[in-house]
Amino acid sequence: MEKKFQIDKKILIILLSIFGLLVLFLVIYFFFVPRFQLNSFSSKIEVPYAQEFAFQAGDVCYGTFFHCEKVEAKEEGTVDTSKLGSYKVTYVFEYQSKVLLKEQEVLVVDNEKPVISIEGEEPLTYCANGNGYGYKVVATDNYDGDLSDKVVSKIENEKIIFEVVDSSGNKSILEKNGILKDEEKPVITLNGESNVFVPLNGTYEEKNASAYDNCDGDLTSGITVEGSVDTTKTGEYILTYKVLDSNNNEASVTRNVYVYQASDYPSLEGKNIYLTFDDGPSAYTSKLLDVLKKYNVKATFFVTDQNLTRGYDDVLKRAYDEGHTIGLHTSSHNYGYIYSSVDAYFNDLYAIQNKVKKITGFAPMIVRFPGGSSNTISRSADGGTRIMSQLTKAIQAKGFRYFDWNVDSNDAGGAKNAAQVASNVINSLGNKSTYVVLQHDIKEYSVDAVETIIQFGLSHGYTFQALKMDSPRVEHTVNN
Repeated sequence: MEKKFQIDKKILIILLSIFGLLVLFLVIYFFFVPRFQLNSFSSKIEVPYAQEFAFQAGDVCYGTFFHCEKVEAKEEGTVDTSKLGSYKVTYVFEYQSKVLLKEQEVLVVDNEKPVISIEGEEPLTYCANGNGYGYKVVATDNYDGDLSDKVVSKIENEKIIFEVVDSSGNKSILEKNGILKDEEKPVITLNGESNVFVPLNGTYEEKNASAYDNCDGDLTSGITVEGSVDTTKTGEYILTYKVLDSNNNEASVTRNVYVYQASDYPSLEGKNIYLTFDDGPSAYTSKLLDVLKKYNVKATFFVTDQNLTRGYDDVLKRAYDEGHTIGLHTSSHNYGYIYSSVDAYFNDLYAIQNKVKKITGFAPMIVRFPGGSSNTISRSADGGTRIMSQLTKAIQAKGFRYFDWNVDSNDAGGAKNAAQVASNVINSLGNKSTYVVLQHDIKEYSVDAVETIIQFGLSHGYTFQALKMDSPRVEHTVNN
């Protein structure tokens, strides 16, 4: 037993000696052996996205514990902070003949949260199903840009909580006061045109509509349609599309269906001239009526209600009383308005019809389109709806007749005196059975040309007529 203890004691002494030598070696190495010493070098660092990168070699020196000289590094490698990711850079430390290479991982990271903003009045409104409305949510991120479509929201304790997370996992939360309310009507959108034209005994194809609500979403299946179309009878048929949302907000929209009959009006025998005058009455219309009375010639006046025609109601009444045809041209003569929609056109047309009826007791049904049915200026007002194609059918469906012309006196164009107006008309006459002449009784020189035109016509076998509902068809080719 005593012998074993002596052996163990020897082993312990040996181990202690070895440990002592090791400690002595470490002390000598730490305090007295020169070497590179990295006091603050980091092998991995992070750099914020889009910020300027600066090399970080840290504090490196060469020497002993008691004296160590600072060593500057040479950097190798690049870091693009406009792109997230990991980059490697190398630092080369040289002291006399000694060289130390150290690699560093640089992580370009995005730690910035997105920014959520709300455009709209507060408190914000929301539906019973949690959908918000009446405001716009905008979310922007320094790296991802627009994240508005990534925003999610929820309702808690009368607050709307918006959350968005960018591609780097940075989350933003915004709370806003909310109020439960739904006073917004659904939106009904017609499939197809709002004005549909069907020939008599033709087929009407119902294209239906769609409906969307700010709270309930798609409500198309809930649409009801009031009204019907009978294509065996001419006229205007109104179809009303209605829908209710879950809060009883009702929306409606109408479609006008015109069932029309295109009639062929036979030509009269002989050679007939229809003198027609647009845009009046005016200060020169009485003189014109005197000439017409002198030769017992009847004409047609397509009247307006412009500023320059007001104050001549007695002249209009005289024309009617003397057997001339009063036709409807336009009330406002404002092309941009009357050709903006079918409804706008008829509002204007009925306005001038009502005025004529008030003056004469008669409501005319004969019409001339401003610019004629072939005009293309309407394209700039109708939003691409081909308004003239609609109006020429709607006029017939409502029982009106429209007339264009096949002889242009050019009194609104190049002709500047009575002789030129008369020449333009006379040179256009031939052996046709129907000549509809376009003139304007707001032009004095055009009125002065009428007697010459009548004298020529009567002396060459022409008969002068006023337009009637059954007069021969004189219509242009529709270009819009």
